[in-house]
Amino acid sequence: LVFVWGMSSAAGPQLKAALDLMRRLPPSRIEESLADLLDLAPELAEDLLSTIDQPLQKQRDSSGREFLICDYNRDGDAYRSCWTDEYCPPIDDGVKPSARLRTIEVLANQAFDVYREQYYESGVSSAYFWELEGAVDFAACVLFRKDAADLGKGSGKGRWDALHVFEAKVGR
Repeated sequence: LVFVWGMSSAAGPQLKAALDLMRRLPPSRIEESLADLLDLAPELAEDLLSTIDQPLQKQRDSSGREFLICDYNRDGDAYRSCWTDEYCPPIDDGVKPSARLRTIEVLANQAFDVYREQYYESGVSSAYFWELEGAVDFAACVLFRKDAADLGKGSGKGRWDALHVFEAKVGR
């Protein structure tokens, strides 16, 4: 089931119908179905994109390294690489973590990259950090993606995605 919080009354029936339709379409085509639905009802874009879970996508940064993209590293139509701290495509005023938090983010990405390689033997991982209200509190998300094709055994089209979000309340 999909629960929609804060749905406007004007968009309510149309959004409810769109979500009902998405539940009935094949999960293997969620990206194509969502894109088609957004073409039909672009005014629902924000509600649909924030409500419907989509598979994690990979992107390559200026250093050639793959990173995962999601709402937590998006600014407009650009995504921030966890490895270079640059947006792809480049933007001038993208949101970035403070120097203190970026240091923690870099260390987390190095640690999770080793974990990913040892535990999953392939795939892509990314960690993104951002400040919360208050001087030292922060939140982060850690993403993992492993494609069945990475197994190299003719294992098909399957994929495993994991997204973990947490908050750190420092000194409490």
